[in-house]
Amino acid sequence: MLDQHQVQKKFLKIVLVLSFFVAILIGGVNYVVDPYGIYKTNIFQNKPEQDKNIRLAKVVKVEELKPVSISLGTSRTEYGYDPNHEYFSKPSYNLAVSAASLYENRLYLEHAIKQGNLKEVILVADWRMFNDPKMRKLDDFENSFNVENIYKQLFSVDLFRSSLNTIIKQKVKSSYLENGQRDWYFNQENIDKQGGHLKVMNKDEESYYKKSDFKYNSNIYQDTKESSFDDFRKILELCYQNNIKLDIVFGPSHIRQWEAYDYYQDIETWYKWKKDVVLFVAKIADEQEKTPYRIMDFSVYHELTAETVPTNPKEKMKYHWEASHYKKELGDILLDRLLDVSEYKDFGVELNSQNINKHIQNLREDRIKFINIDYYRKEVFL
Repeated sequence: MLDQHQVQKKFLKIVLVLSFFVAILIGGVNYVVDPYGIYKTNIFQNKPEQDKNIRLAKVVKVEELKPVSISLGTSRTEYGYDPNHEYFSKPSYNLAVSAASLYENRLYLEHAIKQGNLKEVILVADWRMFNDPKMRKLDDFENSFNVENIYKQLFSVDLFRSSLNTIIKQKVKSSYLENGQRDWYFNQENIDKQGGHLKVMNKDEESYYKKSDFKYNSNIYQDTKESSFDDFRKILELCYQNNIKLDIVFGPSHIRQWEAYDYYQDIETWYKWKKDVVLFVAKIADEQEKTPYRIMDFSVYHELTAETVPTNPKEKMKYHWEASHYKKELGDILLDRLLDVSEYKDFGVELNSQNINKHIQNLREDRIKFINIDYYRKEVFL
């Protein structure tokens, strides 16, 4: 008859053996299913769970692709900029991620440069990436660039849960394309479920800038209080030092987005931010004894950004999902303008330190022409 010590020892052995086999099972399933697309097993083609760890997935893809050109920015860039467009030298990759701060974009740029082929970058400058509540969305974001951590995740229970969901949801498409862009048709389902473009716009506009932690605060991250312009400086210097062609653009969100900003913040601070960006680019160029990088403003008052919002929930907008995010079709027009092949010759304004004040005054005047501010506020906020 076994004494208590022997029983405990035998039980411990059983637990250890079972734990070993469970770990092997979890690791094996995670590797084979590969829900985030980081192990490249490619047995399960659809990755409906990939968006849960897209920051890591894009790091891995850049290492594999070694792109010549990339897009940087936030979810607006993810939706609107097609790496297959003629503007981009190939191979090209959309390296933007949803809600990315300028700090995160800087680390992605550094990672892309390390691959050895990078020659061209488009940075879609977004007010929120310069004034983000969080400097990094994941506390261990920097570990995404450490290959060893990819394999440590094999035994993650969260990854295992995503693996099971991936198996179950194989008929559900991934929300991302292989080129890093969000599937530009994927969002339509969400728009339809929520009652159409107008209803989604009203809902989003009412809350988008309402939180106090998004208030303009001299371009600092709200959690660390560090300057986002330190990261902006590094981005500019990296591009100069590595002979990278850089285009900086302010994206063509719907003009209703800027009205929401004005209601909760003050549109003059948005104008000031644009000026800050333009003057800073000129300053760094002067320090580097280089020509300033091209800056194009597409967040202007124009027929394309003032697209009619249908009251019929079944009617589809051509260029926008809602006030903040725009479609590939509008992104294509923007890229055509950068190539100077667009029929919309009046869409977008090239900015520099000499014309920025005049441009801001033009924005003030065009705003009155394109939107009835009082009527809009009654519709959305009152």
